[in-house]
Amino acid sequence: MGWIDWTLSVVTVLVGIILTIIVMLQNSKDSQSSITGSNTFYGANKSKTLDGVLSKYTVFLSVVFCILCFLTTVSIIK
Repeated sequence: MGWIDWTLSVVTVLVGIILTIIVMLQNSKDSQSSITGSNTFYGANKSKTLDGVLSKYTVFLSVVFCILCFLTTVSIIK
């Protein structure tokens, strides 16, 4: 394996660890009713709370993780 393969592998592992930590920091969604949803103050301002920010980072890092996994696989097979 060349230096590109090693770099992609290390970055993939680091993103995976960070993604796991961010997912574990989020509160569970069991307490929020689907009926009240965005009718509450919390639902209307969810993007400004810590959970909203962590949710956005989760989506972003999961997409980056999938792309890195694909690139790492292609790089190793090549």
